[in-house]
Amino acid sequence: MSAEQVEAEPEQYATDTYGTPCYRHTDPDGDQFLAAASLIPGQGPGVYFRTSPAGASIPLAHLDQFIARLHTIAETAKAEAAEEPTK
Repeated sequence: MSAEQVEAEPEQYATDTYGTPCYRHTDPDGDQFLAAASLIPGQGPGVYFRTSPAGASIPLAHLDQFIARLHTIAETAKAEAAEEPTK
């Protein structure tokens, strides 16, 4: 099955409580992964990653969708950084 044929779980692409795009995944043994937009003080926009203490696995069949979502998250982080007032 190709990555294009894999249908991602809708909750993986749900926005966070602020309405910004993020990526969530729970692997078969319950470990969780989150990627979200962030603003790194003194460095600018970035991508925040969080996993369960044991780490989490993303199936290779979902890799293309994951990378595409990372690009969306990165664009959101850039836009949010541009909206931040300069100090």
